[in-house]
Amino acid sequence: MIKILNVCVLKRLFFFSTLCMLAGCATGLHGQGPSFADREDAVIEISPDQQYVKSDEELAAELSLPSIELDAEILEDLLVMNLASYQGQWATAADRAKTVAAKTRDHRVARLATLLALRNNDYSLGLKSASLWYDLDPNGDDPLNMLIITQLGVGDLDGLKNSVSKHAIGKDQDAHIRQIAALLTRQKNKESSLSAAAFLLEAYPKSAQAALSAAYVAEVLEKYEQSEAWVVRALELRPGWELAAQMKAKILGSQGKTEERAQFVEEYAKSNPESVAMRINYAAEMVRQGKPHEAYDYVQEILENYPRNTDALRYAGALAEDKNDNVAATRYYQRALNIDPSSDEVRWSLARRLYIDKNYKSAERHFNDIRSEEYLFDAQIQVANSRYEIYGLESAINTLVGLEPETEREYVSLALTRHYLLMAEYKYEEALGAISEIIYYLPQNHDLIYARALAAAELKRLDIAEPDLRTIFEAKPDHANALNALGYTLADQTDRLVEARELIEKAYKLRPNDAHILDSMGWIAYQEKDYATAIEFLQRAFEASEEVEIAAHLGEVLWESGEKEKAKKIWLEWAERDGDNRLLVKTMERYGVMVDSTSAVK
Repeated sequence: MIKILNVCVLKRLFFFSTLCMLAGCATGLHGQGPSFADREDAVIEISPDQQYVKSDEELAAELSLPSIELDAEILEDLLVMNLASYQGQWATAADRAKTVAAKTRDHRVARLATLLALRNNDYSLGLKSASLWYDLDPNGDDPLNMLIITQLGVGDLDGLKNSVSKHAIGKDQDAHIRQIAALLTRQKNKESSLSAAAFLLEAYPKSAQAALSAAYVAEVLEKYEQSEAWVVRALELRPGWELAAQMKAKILGSQGKTEERAQFVEEYAKSNPESVAMRINYAAEMVRQGKPHEAYDYVQEILENYPRNTDALRYAGALAEDKNDNVAATRYYQRALNIDPSSDEVRWSLARRLYIDKNYKSAERHFNDIRSEEYLFDAQIQVANSRYEIYGLESAINTLVGLEPETEREYVSLALTRHYLLMAEYKYEEALGAISEIIYYLPQNHDLIYARALAAAELKRLDIAEPDLRTIFEAKPDHANALNALGYTLADQTDRLVEARELIEKAYKLRPNDAHILDSMGWIAYQEKDYATAIEFLQRAFEASEEVEIAAHLGEVLWESGEKEKAKKIWLEWAERDGDNRLLVKTMERYGVMVDSTSAVK
């Protein structure tokens, strides 16, 4: 089930955070009233240990709170609000909270009313509640920020300009501009956000930071032409500014202006050799132009002058990986981490490399050391994968059970990880059932549908696999994996070879060097008894990615074409490396090839 909102927790939060704090108000500033500490978000879950009784001194230190009597009308409003929130009737809950806030003049209830309105995407009521909140707490950053957000939501540009001006009072100008830009990028009303970004330029016409922040807002809103114009202005106001140069390179790329971007990055890197970030961008341009070796040499030059630059070391590691020099890649990542042990970005790169190298215990340790929000959830997913390789399925599943996804992406990542671990253990029925339950909640997610199709195909449930895969590539005609999966399944499990070949060839045209698609091309040729073509494709697939399933297929085709000794040799080598693979074992058994305790093939 998707963890979006826990209504029982909401009931407890809304009931106690209003009744209890109003009970404190009713006693004036004398006596002790139970309350919650102020929260950043009214719809987060509150644990019991966060509830406490405030002392007289703490209450007195807050804003002056009104002394009121909890009359019948207020109590009725609170009870209706509580019941409405419990039932997910956010409009009613927000309206009653606004009514209570107006009667009590309590800034905390106004805050709750604002957040309830936004929970219902009601920016009009949210604006009224935020205005009241700001009137009651005019010196707080939160009410002013929420006022700006709700003004954006309703398109109140005049009010927005006034609020932005107030926001600047007593703040560092550049910091103020960056904070406003951050607020603008998070709102759904793109036109209002863009107008507000333009207002920043009007308010601070000589500020390069204002121009860059406006460009950033426009770029996030995918208004690339406007973003480019504003970033050019930032560079005019502050020539050579590295951050603006990076932004311009990104915007040019977003517009598909690859040649212009390449020229700009090259010229900037050559005229600003101290800009390591843009020089790394220049190396990336070399890679895009098909010059990975030149890029690698160029990064080595950067490291000669800046040997402790972690970005250069990370990119050197990535280029080393592209060259299949995994030892060098690990060394670069380790050097970067030694220089900056706090960098989770570097730690992630090193842990991933260690995992690929099958150094699972070290990988798990580094993944577990990651703390930054950006990488934390994905790192714990990788901990589960590492524990699967070290200790087995049960340990991995236990790790996954302990995770609490907060976004749809995280929820899907968790579900897919569990699914493919079950698939790796041939628990296809369990995998199919679990993923089907999740698709009930996310019926449009193609990654989940594709995963279900693979499990169904393994169970020879073409009635599930085929509709799922067709759903995907009908929506996304260039989804090579779905085309290939259905083509291979039809070739392997039915006599619909003509249809199977059409699907696989479409996938092949999209990704001609993909090992799995090459394997399917070989397999369809084998089903058509074109052994020479089958061997050609399967050998190409094996060169692209040495995998046990491809080895099993190649051995089978070689056997059928009369090259039994070659087939036995391939099977024997892979039986020693992955003797538990079900496809390999079944293939060898079908041809009467046995592996004894001394690893001799019979």
